[in-house]
Amino acid sequence: MGRVMSARLWYPQLDIYDATRRIAGLPAFWNTEAPPSQERLFIADFYLANPPLLHKTHMPSGVRKEFGTLKIKRPEKTFIRYPSAPILFQKMGEVQRQAFRTLTGKGLVDFPNLERGLATPSDTGIELFEQKFVPLFGSDEQQLAQFIANSFAGAHPDIASLRRSTGLRRISR
Repeated sequence: MGRVMSARLWYPQLDIYDATRRIAGLPAFWNTEAPPSQERLFIADFYLANPPLLHKTHMPSGVRKEFGTLKIKRPEKTFIRYPSAPILFQKMGEVQRQAFRTLTGKGLVDFPNLERGLATPSDTGIELFEQKFVPLFGSDEQQLAQFIANSFAGAHPDIASLRRSTGLRRISR
């Protein structure tokens, strides 16, 4: 009797190691004059893990034009069938929180800024994130991270505006 090989799809959105890689790398692309809140970082990470879903967000025309240059496939043209963005964002929540706690627990996130609501790397974190995590991003992913951090998330002056344009909001526990 032959062996049956089973296969499993890997979903980077739900992988703690990939979430840690993305969340550690994203701050290196952020405009340091306007560091993200933890929620803004998690929304940015959501779209870094699910770039086709950016097509379903609201963007100012200049940002939409810049997004078009990235040549991201529309969700219906990809191999994966995506659930609604809010449902997937909720599902990714615990993975993102666990990844962020790991980075924070290792002293890679600046505690005084975190108490002020900003998710910025510590002095040790900056060096590690730029030298060890950014090289793990391919060139397309680096361009996408740059766009998300500075154009997409940066186009919204407050978190409420970003929530409205994306439809993403976490249910408090």
